[in-house]
Amino acid sequence: MVEKMKYISLTGHISHLNHAVNRYLTRYDIQLERTALHPEMQPFTTRNPYAVTLQKAERFLQLFNAVPQVYMPMSAAEAINRVEDAHRLLEAHTQEMHENEGKLAEAEENIQCLMPFASLEMDVSVLRNSVYLHGCTGRLSHAHYKQYEAFLRSDEKIIFIETQRDEAYVWGAYFTPKVHAQQVNAVFASLEFVPIALAGQGTPRDLIKFWQHERAQLLLAINTQSQDLLKEGGIARLCIACEKVRGLYARFDVKKYASLSKGRRIFTFAGWMGANDADALAEEIEDDSLILFTRNADGSDTIAAPTRLRNPPIIRTFEFFTRLYGLPTYGETDPTFILAVTYTMLFGLMFGDVGHGLCLAVVGAFIGRRYKKPLGWIIMIVGISAMGFGFLYGSIFGFEDILPALWRRPAADITGTLIFAVGLGVGLIAFSMGLHMYNALRQGRIGDFLFGANGAAGLVFYGTVVFGTVRILMQGRAFPLWLAALPFALLALKHPIMRWMQGRKLLDGGVGKFFFETFMEMFETLLTYATNTVSFVRVGAFAVSHAGMMHVVVQMAQGASVSGRIAVLVVGNLLVIGIEGLLVGIQVLRLDFYEIFSRFYHGGGRNFTSHRIKGA
Repeated sequence: MVEKMKYISLTGHISHLNHAVNRYLTRYDIQLERTALHPEMQPFTTRNPYAVTLQKAERFLQLFNAVPQVYMPMSAAEAINRVEDAHRLLEAHTQEMHENEGKLAEAEENIQCLMPFASLEMDVSVLRNSVYLHGCTGRLSHAHYKQYEAFLRSDEKIIFIETQRDEAYVWGAYFTPKVHAQQVNAVFASLEFVPIALAGQGTPRDLIKFWQHERAQLLLAINTQSQDLLKEGGIARLCIACEKVRGLYARFDVKKYASLSKGRRIFTFAGWMGANDADALAEEIEDDSLILFTRNADGSDTIAAPTRLRNPPIIRTFEFFTRLYGLPTYGETDPTFILAVTYTMLFGLMFGDVGHGLCLAVVGAFIGRRYKKPLGWIIMIVGISAMGFGFLYGSIFGFEDILPALWRRPAADITGTLIFAVGLGVGLIAFSMGLHMYNALRQGRIGDFLFGANGAAGLVFYGTVVFGTVRILMQGRAFPLWLAALPFALLALKHPIMRWMQGRKLLDGGVGKFFFETFMEMFETLLTYATNTVSFVRVGAFAVSHAGMMHVVVQMAQGASVSGRIAVLVVGNLLVIGIEGLLVGIQVLRLDFYEIFSRFYHGGGRNFTSHRIKGA
């Protein structure tokens, strides 16, 4: 349901502005509006003095990824000083940390270079400093290494030592006398040998140990530097200070919604709050001589009231779908309860199966509990509905010979199922027309209530047509056209009658324009009645098709071996649950939005956004 709202204002001397913020705006949900109550009023434009410190506080909260578990008393000055001192300390460590991070990257690179050559038992400095021997470390692709084996392995001037290989490369080192260095280098270059220089002195294994030790030391140093802030009072108190700064910023930032008198002596906060909260605030503020409180039960003349929905937990889950269509405008009926009931019922009718419903319920509960998503709880609820209708249909995982049908088997009574679906659709359409009439009456739209396509005249005309159609089909008797003539005439003459009731000219334009517009409007109205009614055939059609699809799966399983039968049943059921479950979910939502909502619900409401200050 839509919570009743009241337009309120808090007014006082500018010296008591902080009093109003700290005492009332931290404890009550109020949507403040940026409006001046009087042409002489001006907005509060002072710059927030906590903006720079807040940026530093946010950096620390992100760095430590911690939220204070206990809020200790801390003054504003202490919180600001603690954050500023910690930030200066962090900046002092930043340069040294960057240097160590650069050294760490170098150590990592050296380790990566040395690892493929760990089995080489030779001081790598020999490769650089030998007077008579030339050597080079690197890698070859497998294709080029095969060429080396075919043409160069027998060459006495070249020795190649393989140290490691993987799926793509062979690592190793080749050696040759110094006098042949240029020639051998050219040969290996033609084989696309990639040289990898090894720095340092000692065997690759010793160098790897050295750089791993360096890496450990650097990691320890970086970790110690990042945690040095703990020595300046502890991470807990720093996070408390950061949260305090957040609160200080929020308390000052909310002042931008205040309107000030021309001499900046008087302030006023104005906005919307729930009627019950407004009554509680009025009672509390009676003893406060510093603040003047006013409330307008009828709201503001210039600002539309925001919408705040208040529903029980199960119904609140379906607000996810309501918000997709649009929040109700203030004073409009909240459709969430109707959506919850119709969506749950129609889904079960179209997807009735005990086993499939159980699977959906379990998956939905997991998604809702694990990821805190409202769609998960919706899936759980409609899964339970599918289980209930599964018992009515006598269907479990597509088998219809295990459970007795407490109501009917859709595939065995296709005509009856489709007739029931259309009858249900007629009832829901008539119900939605009744809701439209209720909204029109509440909002004072008498003409729409009496003569609208979804008003009294439309409901009588639709009911007459349905009655006549049933009479023709069931009894073979003629359609009583005279019963539909009067409501049809009222629908066609809606605009002239409403203009007459308002004391205006009957026709806005010529007679030809009136007849053309009336013809097009009535054609659209009749087409909408017909298509909306026929659209509910899909409820029965999906119930029948679900049974048909599972019958195909069962038949395929019976023609397979024992192991194949289990695989067919499992895969078939999973496919039906996934594909048909998704299609049914979309189709039910379409029925709710286009066949039901479109008749009584407009949406377009403004979401209530509380400016209550939370935290320290």
